Amino acid sequence: MEKSIFNVVNNHTFNASIYYQFSGISQTLPFHTFGPAKRHDYIIHFVLNGQGIFFVDNEQFHLQAGDSFLIRPGESIFYQSDIKNPWTYAWISFNGSEAKQIIEHFSPFKNENHVFNTANQLKYLELIQKTLNWSDSSPQSELQLNQLVHELLIQVIQEYPSQKNPQNDFKGSKLARQAREYMDEYFETGINVNDVANELNVNRSYLTRVFTSNFGLSPKAWLIGVRINKASELLQMEKMSVDEISESVGFNNVSVFSRSFNKMVGESPSKYRKNRQFKRTTNLHNQQIKDLLKAAKPVRQTT
Repeated sequence: MEKSIFNVVNNHTFNASIYYQFSGISQTLPFHTFGPAKRHDYIIHFVLNGQGIFFVDNEQFHLQAGDSFLIRPGESIFYQSDIKNPWTYAWISFNGSEAKQIIEHFSPFKNENHVFNTANQLKYLELIQKTLNWSDSSPQSELQLNQLVHELLIQVIQEYPSQKNPQNDFKGSKLARQAREYMDEYFETGINVNDVANELNVNRSYLTRVFTSNFGLSPKAWLIGVRINKASELLQMEKMSVDEISESVGFNNVSVFSRSFNKMVGESPSKYRKNRQFKRTTNLHNQQIKDLLKAAKPVRQTT
């Protein structure tokens, strides 16, 4: 679970080459997890304090204050806060026709890198704080948010090539990776673990044992997690009905979907959507953010 304040732009007026999607600050509770999931946009997290583990595709990183990690569109990701020293992080999401070029050619994330370390997290926090002050739907706010993304990316570019990167420490099995990739690709079609085992020509019990030893979750839990995380994204970003979302993420019964969602997230899909109606905040400063996070009600997942 975590306490968060955040801002989202659901509709864009301008066809910008770099545009803002959402941002926020989260204070996680011990063992808080996000994922498994795939995102449609770029997201950079800046770890402000504490520790956690970030898993992306075939890489795993133990991260701490001063580290930053990138999620690319379409990547399979999972991250978890430390049980003794859970992390607090700020994040920002963006996209656009020039986003890939900036990330892959001019930033510390080039050469398929996912993490970098900086001694200047405060400058990123200040920019993300500013994005939280522009949460109405006016063209002025959208332009201001896009400008703040540009400013943040300029700061990121200036980090290269001086940063020191945390090292990948993941050693996983080919079978576990193939199973994860298959579930990430076809979860929307309603597949189950038996389908995955049949596709890979292995016994379900053996697959479950190997997968769990690699990822710390059973294939069934991973598959449900992918579906619920995608559903939570749709509940926040789209105007689809709960029934439509249930079907679109691979559930064949909306009641089963609602029970699974409530078990994983801690509230019903409808309540989750209602509780994430965004209100405008103004002139947030460090102490105000601390006070807001302290007063916020813990939720299972934001981003």
